[in-house]
Amino acid sequence: MKKLSLLVLVCISHLSFSQTPNVPQQAFIEVTGTAKKEIEPNQIYISITLTEKSIDNKKYTIEAQEAKLNHILTELNIPKSKLTLADFSSSAITQKRKEIGIVQNKKFNLVLESGRQVSDLFDKLFSANIKEADVTRIDHTDILAYNKEVRIDAVKAAKTKAEYLLNAVGNKLGKPLEIVEEQDSNDFNYYRGNVYNEEFNANVSNTASPLSSSEFKKITVTFSYKVKYAIE
Repeated sequence: MKKLSLLVLVCISHLSFSQTPNVPQQAFIEVTGTAKKEIEPNQIYISITLTEKSIDNKKYTIEAQEAKLNHILTELNIPKSKLTLADFSSSAITQKRKEIGIVQNKKFNLVLESGRQVSDLFDKLFSANIKEADVTRIDHTDILAYNKEVRIDAVKAAKTKAEYLLNAVGNKLGKPLEIVEEQDSNDFNYYRGNVYNEEFNANVSNTASPLSSSEFKKITVTFSYKVKYAIE
């Protein structure tokens, strides 16, 4: 009886396996679509450091420099809300192991909207002997919208590529089976290092005419997508 039960079980298992249909694999094409867009920045970040110092026997205190900085912002119609305190530090000055004074540093961050503002600001800062100022990075207020736009363009580019490749061999494009964004395809966060040209970097105060945003390195938004389509 046990042998019969075992034989019946083996036969049923074999029958079930043999009746399982072979699922045909879906024919597909896999392509990569890339899109790119350059954007002029409308957020230019400036770092300004005020340090107590003496020039030509004239002392420049932190308070005096800060007052001058605020006056410059008023002259250029730059809202005070664009200026924020980033750091405030002090360190002792020693001589022969004795403390003879204190050096203070006050660091501010300022956000401007155009190259013209940057040019005017640096010109006035240099005239006021406030020369510890740098452009640190650039950005755009609508960067997320640009990201979306470029992403869509990249997927559309992939579809266009797949269509003309299949048309060339007499096939038609089916539904997308998989859409994968390639990593590190975007480089706009990336581009924060050398944000202005060498001439401007060398001597902002000697700029003959106001800088335009085009003289700053543009933000480059790039996305790539790998898309797999069914072949009809």
